[in-house]
Amino acid sequence: MRVVVLGAAGQLGRAVVHLLVERGHAVCGVARRIPTPALDRSVQLMIADARNKAEMCAALTECDVVVNAIGAGTLRRNDVESTTTAIAVAAAQEVHVARYFAMSAGMVALDGIIFKYVLRPLIFSHIVAEHCRVEEIVKGSNLAWTIVRPSKLTNGAPRGYVASLQLQPKSFSTTRADVASFIADEITDRKYFRQAVFVTSRNSH
Repeated sequence: MRVVVLGAAGQLGRAVVHLLVERGHAVCGVARRIPTPALDRSVQLMIADARNKAEMCAALTECDVVVNAIGAGTLRRNDVESTTTAIAVAAAQEVHVARYFAMSAGMVALDGIIFKYVLRPLIFSHIVAEHCRVEEIVKGSNLAWTIVRPSKLTNGAPRGYVASLQLQPKSFSTTRADVASFIADEITDRKYFRQAVFVTSRNSH
């Protein structure tokens, strides 16, 4: 399949691109500027602004799957993920993309007392609100979407993942390699159309 990865120069984007190439997909990596280090030679690189709908439409035309791995990389108030999601979703609908993957986080469903009344208001309020905005935009589309809700993202080798429609207890971390594996598997398996899926690495709790 032809897969477009938005945010291909980021840590998660690179993990997704790498695995999709290994799985034999034709991959187009979209980034705001030329990535350093460079992406794999087999990857088609497109420099585009994810806030420009015309550029997004051009990037997504004739692709089968979009993986939106754009992240703000900060806990401060921002709207990077939601504004780029709004444009990407609109473009994907306009050019009739078959499948769309969005990134959220498992913390959107956390309701423990410590998180709800201490950690979320003091540390995570902005990022939780932004993930919720992203999910609302994606769920309001007519795309065949899957929202990925990992626990805290980490680097490192894949450990195998658990995917569930329910938040997993004590699921503290998920490697980016395992998120990439879930996405690559789901492109083929097609189990989670229009569903938000919690993903966590094995042995993370």
